[in-house]
Amino acid sequence: MTRMKKLWLGIAALAVTAATFAGEDASTRPSADIVTGAWKLEKIVYSSGAVETQGGFIFLNGYYSTTVNYSRQGTQTNISQFGTYSLEGNRLVLVPSVHVSTRAQTVIYEAEPPFTLEITLTGDEMRGTAQKDGTTFVFRRLR
Repeated sequence: MTRMKKLWLGIAALAVTAATFAGEDASTRPSADIVTGAWKLEKIVYSSGAVETQGGFIFLNGYYSTTVNYSRQGTQTNISQFGTYSLEGNRLVLVPSVHVSTRAQTVIYEAEPPFTLEITLTGDEMRGTAQKDGTTFVFRRLR
């Protein structure tokens, strides 16, 4: 997938997110929280080592959108998704509505189950550890 296609896929995901949720009643959305805003996903730390990433997340009014690209073990992966999120104490729960990914040039449209991260915030850095396998995601708040 070319860099331009990746960019357009990310822009399309954000546009669909905005269009999908623009007409909703604001009273049904959660109040502002500590993750609201745009975050760069700097790296993913697996038990086998860290992987540098390109892309990030936008969290706003209980909804999120993400486009992330990385290479691991010689395979290029591109993930775009959006859905809802909730913050329960230090648990960030992502519930994807739409998920598209490519791995080794194979497009995958699989439903993703909810994904829970135990988060810690230090300044503009957020670390989230996945409950399912201990993988750590390192985010940096964009200003």
